[in-house]
Amino acid sequence: MSRSSHLRHALRFMAILLACPASAAFAVDCAQAPGPREAVQAYGKAMQEKRFEDAYDHVTATMTDGRPREEWAALQRKMFELGGVELQDPDVRTPRRAMRDGTCADVAQVPNVLRAKDVLNNQGSTEFEVYTVIFGDGAWRIDSQETLFDEPKIREWFPDDEIPAFEGTAPAD
Repeated sequence: MSRSSHLRHALRFMAILLACPASAAFAVDCAQAPGPREAVQAYGKAMQEKRFEDAYDHVTATMTDGRPREEWAALQRKMFELGGVELQDPDVRTPRRAMRDGTCADVAQVPNVLRAKDVLNNQGSTEFEVYTVIFGDGAWRIDSQETLFDEPKIREWFPDDEIPAFEGTAPAD
């Protein structure tokens, strides 16, 4: 390749870079930042191990209805004991997090597959959840949780997962 050809390629490349906004040329993948996913992972693990006081550290006042740690943890403990709740390991997926003003937003949507058993469902269930996680006071915390029931919505968040059919349930039309 000639020197002039190299120069043309270099100029073309520079023109492309200049035409792209800085955020596109050197884009940060907000979904790969570990904070939101780690918050859901830590919360799920603490709930699985029935360490409700620790789980409290990963949620906002919205999730606790403004209750203090001891009261909220006692309510969770009572529900788990009465319901015979057993959780499997959290299956936290890649968050969705937008860019705002050239930086990653302080809010993320974090999908999780919850597998659990309780006294009313001893065969276990699979639930598809989406947590809204926010950054404030130096930490990522869960602000809300939505369980998905609608198949198109489940497919939007969990496109490759099998949606289990449970014995004794009516088929979906």
